[in-house]
Amino acid sequence: MATTTDFQIESMTSCAHHLVNCDGYSYSAPMNVVIYDKPKKTEKRKRASEDAFRKMRNYQVYQEAVFIALLSTFFEIVVRAPVKKSIVSLQLLRVEVIRSLRDVINVNDFVISRCKEKYKLDIKDGLLEKTAKRRTDTNRVSELLHFLQDVLRELGFGFVSKVTDGKNGAQVVETVYGIFGNGIELDQKDIIEKGKKINDFLNKRLGGMANLVLEKENEQLRNFIWGNN
Repeated sequence: MATTTDFQIESMTSCAHHLVNCDGYSYSAPMNVVIYDKPKKTEKRKRASEDAFRKMRNYQVYQEAVFIALLSTFFEIVVRAPVKKSIVSLQLLRVEVIRSLRDVINVNDFVISRCKEKYKLDIKDGLLEKTAKRRTDTNRVSELLHFLQDVLRELGFGFVSKVTDGKNGAQVVETVYGIFGNGIELDQKDIIEKGKKINDFLNKRLGGMANLVLEKENEQLRNFIWGNN
């Protein structure tokens, strides 16, 4: 006696061998029917997370470029190309030194020192070494941007920004959406447009060189900010 399960299996097998449309014409179908699953939610979330990261990192690159151009009005600046290559997003340049007639600020040394301190605190608080190292990469970006922003504040610039609290002890991130003072007023659109052009300009100037010295009051950088470029 055939069970319900046997009937279901027989019906499914028959359907796989023989398909009939509503006009009564029959079509043979192969046994190896391939069914493509829809992308899993986890894959969608992963793509969404990657897209969000790319947008955030690119915007941070634009911020840095605008900060460098503003600082070049007052200082000579030495920048270096990024250590690693990335195909996911743009990358921040390494700001090595900010130099005036009276002061020399070793920016990269300061950023590295701050990141080492945070790494030690994370390990002390019980964070996994792998996670702590991953945070260091993120901290290096935020520490550099915070430092450049602090110097600009001392020079009379103001900012419209949003602070995002770090989760589980992660670094607090401040995102700048407006800059004003010293004869300029930039909104988010300006930061994106001018920042992209400045970053392209700096990377082209760097080429394959180890570092690039941007003289004080660099005319091209000044035109990107105050001109119509």
